[in-house]
Amino acid sequence: MTNLEIIQELRESTFIDEDGQEFKLEFQKGLTKEEIEDYKSQFPNKTIDPELIEILRVTSGWEGYGPSPIIFDNATCYGYSELTPNATALAHDGFGNYWVLDLDDNGNLGKVFFSCHDPAVIVLNSQSLNEFLFHLLEFYKDPSNNHLNEIHDKTAFSIWKSGGSTVSKKEFINANPEFRIFLSKYVGDNWTIADLRKSENKDGFAWGKYGPNQLIERHPSKLIWVIKNKKQGIFARFVDKNR
Repeated sequence: MTNLEIIQELRESTFIDEDGQEFKLEFQKGLTKEEIEDYKSQFPNKTIDPELIEILRVTSGWEGYGPSPIIFDNATCYGYSELTPNATALAHDGFGNYWVLDLDDNGNLGKVFFSCHDPAVIVLNSQSLNEFLFHLLEFYKDPSNNHLNEIHDKTAFSIWKSGGSTVSKKEFINANPEFRIFLSKYVGDNWTIADLRKSENKDGFAWGKYGPNQLIERHPSKLIWVIKNKKQGIFARFVDKNR
């Protein structure tokens, strides 16, 4: 299904929530040509990808059940710039955790991540905006058994326990010598590398496992993060033990 086909089905459908109650989504109107032009200033290179413009012409988002609101017209409402320097928040869970659409320096659309602060992990939710819309449709059709709930309720915590897709700086350079120059500014071996270049949905890493206020930097164009290792405090060790 195309993005607009999914949105049309969402707009026309009546769904059933987990309590057996019917609900419909409340859609916002689309943006005008002038509003889209103004909105470009919030994007990298002042460029909005045509795929997103197509959606914005139809709707700026909707409210209703589950992750709400769904937002397409606010590219500045998300923090954690060290994890996703260019990103727009698509939805949140009401507890400070966001589904964000990654963007490159030219405004091209990337993958959709679930960026969570409790536990402090980032998880690949969807390979594209289109797949994220499909995952939303799946959620509304079956609120008790779906991909979004799996990511939110289970995957985030399992990644916290395992650490996720991370290796030491030394291991990473041995396997990927082409990044030696990029990593040369990170002196010493007290660094962890998170690598999501070839990641599948539900892959991610626990960015908060390496101590409070740690340094995190992302590669300019690749899904690679460099994290400074710090000794965990007593509270962090307690939380880690009891998750």
